[in-house]
Amino acid sequence: MTGSSALMAIGHILMCYTLFFSFHANKAFGYGATVVESNKSHAPPSCSGTTTGLRVVHKYGPCSPSGLRKTSAVASQILVQDKLRVRAMNSRLHNRRTIGLEGEGTTDTYLQNDLPGAGNFLVSVGFGTPLQSFNLALDTGSYVTWVQCEPCTESPCPQQQNASLYYPSFSSTYSNAPCSPWCNYTQTYLDKSKSGGVFVLDTVSIGQDYQIPEFIFLCAVPDKETGDFGEADGILGLGLASSGDEFATYSLATQTANLFGRVFCHCLPSSSNSGYVYFGEKAREQCPFSGTYTRLLRNPVSGDSYYFVNLIAITLGQKKVEVPSGILSSPGTIIDSGTVITHLPSSVYSELSQEFDRLMSEFPPANPSDDGVLKACYNLVDQDNLAIPEMVLHFENLDVNLDQTAVTWKGNDDMSQVCFAFAAKENEGDVTIIGNHQQQKLNMLFNIPDRRLEIGPGKC
Repeated sequence: MTGSSALMAIGHILMCYTLFFSFHANKAFGYGATVVESNKSHAPPSCSGTTTGLRVVHKYGPCSPSGLRKTSAVASQILVQDKLRVRAMNSRLHNRRTIGLEGEGTTDTYLQNDLPGAGNFLVSVGFGTPLQSFNLALDTGSYVTWVQCEPCTESPCPQQQNASLYYPSFSSTYSNAPCSPWCNYTQTYLDKSKSGGVFVLDTVSIGQDYQIPEFIFLCAVPDKETGDFGEADGILGLGLASSGDEFATYSLATQTANLFGRVFCHCLPSSSNSGYVYFGEKAREQCPFSGTYTRLLRNPVSGDSYYFVNLIAITLGQKKVEVPSGILSSPGTIIDSGTVITHLPSSVYSELSQEFDRLMSEFPPANPSDDGVLKACYNLVDQDNLAIPEMVLHFENLDVNLDQTAVTWKGNDDMSQVCFAFAAKENEGDVTIIGNHQQQKLNMLFNIPDRRLEIGPGKC
């Protein structure tokens, strides 16, 4: 990969951030169903969850710093952004260049290696001295950390600060990154928008426990015409970098290898709670070994660019469906915190959605999601004692019971559109992706040196 293509990829992430359960049963479904009382209260939920570690909040929950709510329009927007991210990831793996939305004349609008996404989960990270905190999207699918900023290129530097921007010149610990000639970049996109920035070096504070001096990250400049980058101020990149990537040494895992040992754990919350990220020994302590793990595998095509695992089968209620080996070549499944909805081979999705429809047959159907990603949807307004079929992901050497909130997706607050929260892959050659909606309330411990992924019940 050339330096320019890598910079295109990182730059377009910035632009893309501007876009931004349950079943009734008067009689039980039998084995593999969890019954929950419906909550008809319209009182705003309180923010609860852990107070230790690096706190993770849902962008549309009560813990969100922006105070946004997940309306039907927001839910639709999330799914549109998610579709683009999935296409971008497969574009990167297959060297494809066409991933725009249908009907928009968007061929080649998003170039290879671009990774747009909804950025649903936010963490607060401090930059510079004195420390200034920013809300970054947590992303295991990208490895460069960036924050929107305003570098000072003219003298005198501005005295008035925008609280949403990092100002390198105002930090006493800032310096230029040793990345010549690729520190500076600009990128113009086919829709005429622009993004650009510079790699810088400064102290970064992660949670209350760690200050990392001389950390290299991307100082991304907002385009004055298109505005800022959305609710997220940037990205905390927890992903892997292939050895051939131009900026592989700038990944958080590499820069903190001596401090954290390339080990971290996260628990992604439901929208009503907060979660956490821990690093190094604290990750091992707070996300204790459950006794089993699945291997982190190297994909023969992409190398170590994503966290690949071997997904063998999925069980919904009493029905177990085998997952065929990826056409791309096994392993063909990615664990990704930046993708929302899990995307499955069409044959697997078809069997599971038919079983979902069978279990839901007594309820009125609802329209599919606006973007067509979620097709099996039902109207569950005023339904009491909602029964949610249990769902299990069967990985190599590891079975993972999903939380009940991970099985369905609510298109709005009134339960009039409750959908099976899985989608079919657009192309059979695409990778299977386990999205963040299915990772909710699970401890996910990534042990990169030992190439292990441990998954167990979380406390978020």
